[in-house]
Formats: sequence, structure tokens, C-alpha cells
Amino acid sequence: ATPRSSARQLVREALERYGLDPEDFGQFALCDVVGRPGAGGGAAGGWQGEHLREVGDWERPLVLQELWKPKAGWSRRFEIRRRQDLDRAGD
Repeated sequence: ATPRSSARQLVREALERYGLDPEDFGQFALCDVVGRPGAGGGAAGGWQGEHLREVGDWERPLVLQELWKPKAGWSRRFEIRRRQDLDRAGD
């Protein structure tokens, strides 16, 4: 990934890397997730996402990361999620 990489490009590359059809990229979205380490104690190593935002296909995740940093005690990560799951969560 570079600062010029779009969310759409990164999703496509991730699908390819994990042996999935990169042409299915439209079924997936990159999400910006903010959470707190140590919250929840679940399988994700104790990291619990609390705020999720779907990143627009043409947004540049590394630029977003540079422009906005979470408050102290919070962290951020990018996750790939199925769009149908995001649609259901918004209902």
C-alpha cells in the first residue's frame, strides 16, 4: 500500500492475496474501525472495535490514517467486511 492506493485497490489486492477472486471486490468494503485495546477480551487479542465507518472506494486509507489519529487510549485498524453484512448492521 502507498499513499496513492485507493480503498478499492487495496480490497482487490487483499482478495487476490488470500486466493479469492479479485473481481469480487464489489462485494467487499474497506472499513475504518476505531476501538480500544484490552476491551472485551475476545479472540481479537482483546481489541474491541466500537466505531466503524465504510471507507469510500476512492478514498486513500494511508492518507486518512495520516490526517486523523484516534484519541489517547484508542486505536484504529482497517478491516475488510462483506457489504451485505454492513447493510444488515445498518438496518
